[in-house]
Amino acid sequence: MNLKRAIIILILFFTSTGLFAEQPLTRALRSAAVPGWGELSMGNKTGYVFLAAEVALWSSMFYFRSESDLMIRKSHQHAFNNANLRSSGSIDDHTWFLMSRFNSSGFDVGGYNHSVLMQAMDLYPHNADRRDEYIRAHMLDDNEIYWNWETRENRRVYQHMIRDSGHFDDYAKVVGGVIILNHVVSFLNTLRVANRANRREIDFFTAVDGDRTRWVCLRVGF
Repeated sequence: MNLKRAIIILILFFTSTGLFAEQPLTRALRSAAVPGWGELSMGNKTGYVFLAAEVALWSSMFYFRSESDLMIRKSHQHAFNNANLRSSGSIDDHTWFLMSRFNSSGFDVGGYNHSVLMQAMDLYPHNADRRDEYIRAHMLDDNEIYWNWETRENRRVYQHMIRDSGHFDDYAKVVGGVIILNHVVSFLNTLRVANRANRREIDFFTAVDGDRTRWVCLRVGF
C-alpha cells in the first residue's frame, strides 16, 4: 500500500468517527491527501484552486506519459519498416538505444560489431587471443538480433522519435514534482487557514452612552 492511500484511509477513519475532526492538523492531512479538501471542509474557496490544479496536473501527467509511449511504439514500428529489423526474442531497451547510434548490427563500417572490433584492437593491439575473447563477449549475434538501416535519414528519424519520447518523459517527471509541491502547499495553506479561523479576534473601540460618557471597549471573539 502506498503512502498516499494510507493517508487517505486514516483521514476517512478520523472523519467518519469524528475523532480529531476539528483539529487543524487533521484538516491539513486531508489537503495532503487531496489538495483543496481541507480548505473546502472549512468553507475556504482557495481549495478550489488547489483541487483544479491537481486535476490539471494529473491530466498533463497522463498526456505526457501516453505521448511518450506512443512515440516509442512509432519508433519501433519505424525500425521494423526501415531497418530490416529481425529478432529471435524480445528486444531490450539498450538494444533499441544502440539502433539509434549505429547503422547496422554487423561488422561493416558504421555497424555496432565493427565498433566492438575497433575497441578490441585498441585495448589489445598485441594480444590476438584477448582481442577475440573481447569480441565474442561484446558482439551481437545476427541469429539473435539484426538490423541494417536502409538510409541514414531513416536512422535520423528514429533518433528524433527516441529523443521526443525522452522529452515527454522529462515533462512528466517535472509535472510529478509539481504535483508533490501542490500537496505540500495545500497542506501548509490549510494549516494557515485553520489557525486563522481558530485565532481569537481582539478589537478595541469607543462608544458613547446616553449620558454622553465615552467608553473604551474591548471585544474578544471566540
